[in-house]
Amino acid sequence: MLRRIRNHHTFMLGFSHAVVRSLVRPIFVYLTFLTGTLLVLDATVFWWLEGDTNPKLQGWFDSLYFTVTTLTGVGFGDIVPVTRPGKVLAMLTMLGGTALFVAYTATLASSILETELKLGRRHDGKR
Repeated sequence: MLRRIRNHHTFMLGFSHAVVRSLVRPIFVYLTFLTGTLLVLDATVFWWLEGDTNPKLQGWFDSLYFTVTTLTGVGFGDIVPVTRPGKVLAMLTMLGGTALFVAYTATLASSILETELKLGRRHDGKR
């Protein structure tokens, strides 16, 4: 029983370290920079496309709010595009959000798998 608890504790500690290590990997930094750039760029283009025609947009911040909810897949529906180019941009933002989610998940999974492999080698007495 104590061995199971110790193994679980070792796994969870390794998992925590994997999460922290994944935050400083160059790919994670790149993805974070890409996400921020995509948010600002999409919000600006959405404001440029819809600002004059969409009655729900009161300013650029509303456009940023729409972009964040669309990129994350939440899409509350309180602000929706009314022009065809705005709808195309919203669809591209949805696809981009899905791709970013997959990339973040793959980065985290890779870090966890790497930790598990290292822990397995240590457990087997190999380094």
